Amino acid sequence: MMIYGATGYTGRLVAEEAIEAGVQPVLVGRDEGKLDGLADSLSAAAAEESQSVPLETRAFGLDDPVRMAAALRDIDVVLHCAGPFSRTALPMFDACVRTGTHYVDITGEISVCEALAARDAEAREAGIMALPAAGFDVVPSDCLIADLAARHPGGRILRLGLLVRSGASRGTMKTALEGVNAIRVRRDGRVTRVAAGSLRHEFDFGRGPAAALVTPLADVSTAWWSTGIENIETYYRAGRRLPQLMRLSRWFGWLLGGRTAQALLRRWIDRGPEGPSDAQRGTSEGILVAEIEDARGRRTAARMRVPDPYGFTAKTLVAIGVRVLDGDFKAGYQTPSSAYGADFVRQFDGVEWELL
Repeated sequence: MMIYGATGYTGRLVAEEAIEAGVQPVLVGRDEGKLDGLADSLSAAAAEESQSVPLETRAFGLDDPVRMAAALRDIDVVLHCAGPFSRTALPMFDACVRTGTHYVDITGEISVCEALAARDAEAREAGIMALPAAGFDVVPSDCLIADLAARHPGGRILRLGLLVRSGASRGTMKTALEGVNAIRVRRDGRVTRVAAGSLRHEFDFGRGPAAALVTPLADVSTAWWSTGIENIETYYRAGRRLPQLMRLSRWFGWLLGGRTAQALLRRWIDRGPEGPSDAQRGTSEGILVAEIEDARGRRTAARMRVPDPYGFTAKTLVAIGVRVLDGDFKAGYQTPSSAYGADFVRQFDGVEWELL
């Protein structure tokens, strides 16, 4: 098992989880010094628990196909944690196709999921599984949606609402920054752009109906592949500042999406904390509500609560990686529920699931 982007905020959590699961991952990234430091700290922590974990490291970037292929030849599965995946996913996937290595990532980007789905035939021919969005985005939502769709066939419109009580890592914020001027939904089977702030919908996140604003979540892609529902909208519930930001984005999104603005905002993000602290993660949670509407306008919904979204991402990613190592995979492009069923998420502690 290779963890690419191991020195990043989520990558470190994944490495820790892999060791906890009894796997000795190969730690990979671009900075050899950081990788050696991470390997030493993880090995020292494992030694304190009477575990012997001599971890291997490999350093390479994604702009060297020859070196990438050489580094992947003895790897069964890559857990890809280095975003923004709009830039990193396809170079890594290309290398996996060449070497027959299974590809799993934690993207939350619609375009990445669509791009990998379009290469399903290549993955099948190579005998590998391509499973993007294998973390908090979108394992719980995909399982919730797939289960609800199976219980209520004939859905015409799917709406997903998300509420997260947690800080954000630098990687998450940079990915969100790229999508500030690219709000998308699915209409009649096609991914379509809509104006920021143009759609809102009420969901019951557990304290009565609350308004949420349309937001580009990866489920716009994955839920279609999982259920076949042709109209999909995804929403995010936030405080007062998000509606203001959406209104500004509607008028000034072209400016925020420019190279200069993006570069300045990335520098500002890099000055902040790498991600939520352990104390913050201990009280964080994500709440998802899926709602399906049929041709008669009848609606049915289900809600799921997931503790510690970043820790949950590490757990789901490693669980999928371990299954692949055990030979449990489906070749070709997959979503979490198409690969492992809607009940896959039920194995994780703290998950609460209810029909509304």
